[in-house]
Amino acid sequence: MAETYDFLFKFLVIGSAGTGKSCLLHQFIENKFKQDSNHTIGVEFGSRVVNVGGKTVKLQIWDTAGQERFRSVTRSYYRGAAGALLVYDITRWVPGVDG
Repeated sequence: MAETYDFLFKFLVIGSAGTGKSCLLHQFIENKFKQDSNHTIGVEFGSRVVNVGGKTVKLQIWDTAGQERFRSVTRSYYRGAAGALLVYDITRWVPGVDG
């Protein structure tokens, strides 16, 4: 049976490797948190249908690879995105935070 929805939005999850992007995607799609995950190669995506203000909205969440060698590939997936979630590890972002 085909899924029906009023709106479709594509969102990206972007950030450096090892920051938890794939774990966040899995939590949102499956309602289960994965503590560990393999590095994403290229891109992975999942979808979830939600009700917003009486409208059925399908969210496509695209998990992009964080490794530098995949940056040129993953940029091609940005087209058509309604928004992006930037994920980062603050202990790597600000030197000395955990010191």
